[in-house]
Amino acid sequence: MRGNPGGRPAPARVTAPPGVPDAPEWLDAEALAEWDRIVPDLDRLGVLAKVDRAALATYCAAWSKFVAAERLLQDDDLVAERRAGNGPAKHPGWQVWREAATTVAALAKELFITPNARLRSVKPEGDEHDEGDGILD
Repeated sequence: MRGNPGGRPAPARVTAPPGVPDAPEWLDAEALAEWDRIVPDLDRLGVLAKVDRAALATYCAAWSKFVAAERLLQDDDLVAERRAGNGPAKHPGWQVWREAATTVAALAKELFITPNARLRSVKPEGDEHDEGDGILD
C-alpha cells in the first residue's frame, strides 16, 4: 500500500536469450502444424527462447492428443457399454481428452498463448515499439 518505502531496487528478472527453438523431429503432423501456427506469433511477441523447446514440444504433443481424442469422441458414442453388461459407462476417450486438455491449458498459460496470460505479462525490456500504438487514434 505504501509502494517501496525503502527504495530498494526491484529484483532482476531471470531471462534467456531470445530465439526460436527448432521443432523436434518426433512431433506428429498435428503437433507440428500447431508448432508452425504458434511459434511465429510467439517469436513476434518476443517471448520465445531456445530453452522453451521442451515446453513448446509438450504443449504441441498434448494438443495433438487432444485433437485425436476430440475426433474419437465426435465419431463414437459418448458412453460405452461395459463388458459385464452393467450398463453404460463413460467413453474411455474422455480420460485422454481431459488429461490432454489440462496439459494444453496449463502450458498455454506458461507460453503466453492465452489472452489472459498476455495481459498479465510484463513487456520485455528494450522493446519500445508497441504494435497497438495509435489503435485508438
